[in-house]
Parts: sequence; structure tokens; C-alpha cells
Amino acid sequence: MRSSSGKPRVEELSIGDLAAEFGLGPHVLRHWEAMGVLEPVRRVGGRRRYSPGQRLRVALVLGAQDAGMSLDRIRDLAGAGADRRGTALTEHLAELDERLERLRAAREMVAHAVACESGDVLECPNLRRMLEEAVESGCHARRARGTAPKPPERPAARA
Repeated sequence: MRSSSGKPRVEELSIGDLAAEFGLGPHVLRHWEAMGVLEPVRRVGGRRRYSPGQRLRVALVLGAQDAGMSLDRIRDLAGAGADRRGTALTEHLAELDERLERLRAAREMVAHAVACESGDVLECPNLRRMLEEAVESGCHARRARGTAPKPPERPAARA
């Protein structure tokens, strides 16, 4: 199809079509729009229209959420300059590294509990040692004070 200028017209996507490509409901994209994370290219008869290139924006948002970023943080990063974006991403990488270390320790504890030959895993000296190390490291105290990173936001349709 060609536009009035004679150039090929790029097929625009409806909100339903764009959302469906990612297994999302249209309400998720509407929420992202309200949060300032995604904007339709234009509206036709009150309906949102998205360019094919906005698929990349949806993929970026989903990837950032998978990396533990909130929609507020994603919006701020998208609107920031390259220097600020680099600094913020470096900070987020450090947070991910901390989270990975806590997950590694938690996995080690659960793996031990599964394989433990002790009659009662709660009496196992190895598990008790792991718990003592967790207490000494302050991991649980940080969580109690509310300073541990928040879990990532997830769109309802992907949960």
C-alpha cells in the first residue's frame, strides 16, 4: 500500500496486535502508556496505532523488567541522557550482583536441605552453619529494615 506521497506505507499495529505478539493483554500496554513508558505513534479514530519499530520498545521494557527494573526506572532511563543512563545501569548491575549472591546462598541452602541425610534438617549442623553465616552477613537485617531491593514488577498477563 502506498501513501499519497507515493512512498510505501508502513503497516501500523493496533494495541491488540502489538500486545499479542508478546503474549500480553492490551491493558498492559495501556498501563505502560499511563506510566510514560510507551507512546502510540498516533491515534486514528481514538484508537492507538503503533509502528513496527515499537516492537523493540516493548521488548526493551520486558527485558528491563526481567532484569528487575520497575516501570518508573525504565521510564527514567529511557528519558535520560547517555551519561546518566550509563551510571544508572551500572548501579542496577551492582544491585543485580547482590541479588544473585543472595539467590546463590539461598539455592545452596535449599540444595543442602534436599540432600541432607540428617534425621531432621532443622537440626542439621551444616544447615545451622549456613543460617548463622546468613545472620552474620546481615542479609536478613537489611530485609527487615526494608532496604533490600524490591521484587521486579511483572505485567499481569505474563505472570
